[in-house]
Amino acid sequence: MSSESQDRLTELEIQLAHVQRLYEQLNEVVTSQSKEIDRFERRFHQLQTQYKELKDRPERGFDPVDEKPPHY
Repeated sequence: MSSESQDRLTELEIQLAHVQRLYEQLNEVVTSQSKEIDRFERRFHQLQTQYKELKDRPERGFDPVDEKPPHY
């Protein structure tokens, strides 16, 4: 193998190593974001359930959606 071919091969191996590391980093980010989205979805559903329970209570006498915030 000529020196030029060896240099090209070495450069390709270096580039491949960089691409592989970038792939690993991106995979870590996607995995982290997926876990965070799952956590947000669970919390959102929990809050929806709590809201429905509060809204369905007969002793409340008012709808929290219709209640004005304290600064009004």
